[in-house]
Amino acid sequence: MKIELQYFTGTGNSLKVMNVCKQVFIENNDTVEISAINKHNTEIGNIDLLGFCFPVYAFGIPRIANNYLNKLKPFKKLQKVFTLISAGDADEAGLSINQLEKILIKKNCEIIYSEVIQMPANWTPYINPPSKDEVLVNIEQATIHAKQITTNILNGVKNYHKFNIPKRFSKFGFYKEYWSFKYLGIKNMWRMFRTYDSCNGCQLCSKICPTQSIKIVDKKPKWSSSCEQCMRCVNFCPSEAIYQTYGGDTKGKNRYFEPSFKPLKENKNG
Repeated sequence: MKIELQYFTGTGNSLKVMNVCKQVFIENNDTVEISAINKHNTEIGNIDLLGFCFPVYAFGIPRIANNYLNKLKPFKKLQKVFTLISAGDADEAGLSINQLEKILIKKNCEIIYSEVIQMPANWTPYINPPSKDEVLVNIEQATIHAKQITTNILNGVKNYHKFNIPKRFSKFGFYKEYWSFKYLGIKNMWRMFRTYDSCNGCQLCSKICPTQSIKIVDKKPKWSSSCEQCMRCVNFCPSEAIYQTYGGDTKGKNRYFEPSFKPLKENKNG
């Protein structure tokens, strides 16, 4: 089979999942291409299978993923697709899979498999990411899960993730959180980024930002409205200098990024 895998990632989780899938497909003698989504590429060529993996942000998929999928040209013939979501808590994938499938069906796609894979959380301003030991265990479990998913796909097994209200939310609370982030939060949270005095102006945050949302002004980072809240800048900052206002302190907290992820390399390839 000729297979294309696409992803968006903040700190490497979705790429890790896709790389695991890629390896299993290659072992099956399939031809596989993997790439970050590119907003300038609105047409996908003739392939046998297409796979997407995105993180979940406040129960939905990132804006950049949503915009990219909506701009894709419809496939001329029915396209087989599988969709994966990487989430800090698999119970809280929310509407992400539903969003993906709703868009892709309009593009003449047949969804043959959908699933959520639990990976380490990275939202450092408002949680404390797992320790290094916990990270290794989580990634190992996620790797096993991704391998099983890929094997299932190759064997023709179908699976469809079912939407659920997360256990810690009421129905009202869930939709309030979802709509608040979608129409208020994501459009304004970029304004909340600040740096501690430990910021030394190294400019790494600007260089690795996947949406080019950070500019350096007077040797300090300034964020813009295209920010996806992916937390790459926070977790890769060598001085641990980035935080958010309104309770988003990051001092003394763990930082997380998938150990094999190289954002400078990804941006260069992109």
